[in-house]
Amino acid sequence: MIVSDQVKEVVAEGGSVIVECLETVSKKGTAVVGQWGFQVVAPDRKTRRLLVLKLTIQPEVTRTALGVMSKLMSWGLPTVALPTTEGQSIEVFKDGSCAPVGGGDT
Repeated sequence: MIVSDQVKEVVAEGGSVIVECLETVSKKGTAVVGQWGFQVVAPDRKTRRLLVLKLTIQPEVTRTALGVMSKLMSWGLPTVALPTTEGQSIEVFKDGSCAPVGGGDT
């Protein structure tokens, strides 16, 4: 497990972040809403840690596209990747590149 405060350091060392769509995206007014979870991949590519809330140790879920963008930017990632269908995952790398996770089309 990892908390948000530690993600920027892992990314700076060459790690990456996986954004997983937990609920198919919809639009409410001008907001794009859904549910997204995050995993952080260590620079050695061998370890994945689930992003959790600091106080409760429950998985951290972001409910708006703006929230996903804000997190990725705060962690020092230059690209925003947003899967939109439940089950899709995208890995975002420090150099700004992205790749689908699990062989699925994103």
